[in-house]
Amino acid sequence: MRLTTRDGTPEDRRDPTSEPGRRGLFSADGRHRLFSTDGRRALLAAGGWLATAALTTLTGIWAVSLIGTDITGQAVRSMTLREVEQALTSPSPPPAVAFPSPSGPYAATGNFAYAEGSVAAACDAGRALLLSWTPAQGYGVEEVERGPAATVSVVFESDDRSAAVQVTCPSGTPVAEVRPLNEKEDD
Repeated sequence: MRLTTRDGTPEDRRDPTSEPGRRGLFSADGRHRLFSTDGRRALLAAGGWLATAALTTLTGIWAVSLIGTDITGQAVRSMTLREVEQALTSPSPPPAVAFPSPSGPYAATGNFAYAEGSVAAACDAGRALLLSWTPAQGYGVEEVERGPAATVSVVFESDDRSAAVQVTCPSGTPVAEVRPLNEKEDD
């Protein structure tokens, strides 16, 4: 469409949607292009993308919900405050640990496990030697006399009690004895 201005110069006004390669929302005659063939394709593509996104999200949520269930199909649940307090106040059994046989030039060795902790000791020429010591859960190691000596010991201590494990070699084999300590003996 060619127009002239008031002074007579030609003016070229074209509808941008009527140019080849340019498409707008409206056609040259003013009708919506959204519902044309190209518009339907765009709507189908957008709808397909949204459906895929929704399906992927739901699949992810389902997969995460399965993580909350263990292999046997039982749901994992948190402990109640009462169960936690009961587990913390009940004494735990001594650790069932199989000590490796100590290697070395020792004539005899022994492994001892108690509620306070466990000890591995050896005897050589009538003298005792602590090879290793491990406190039980809730205990720590306060003092260690490793040896070699006639008597070796380790003191295991918790918040409310402590005990000493003493090892001697009276007949060439380690013998352990546990003795509770009161607060006065610690000083």
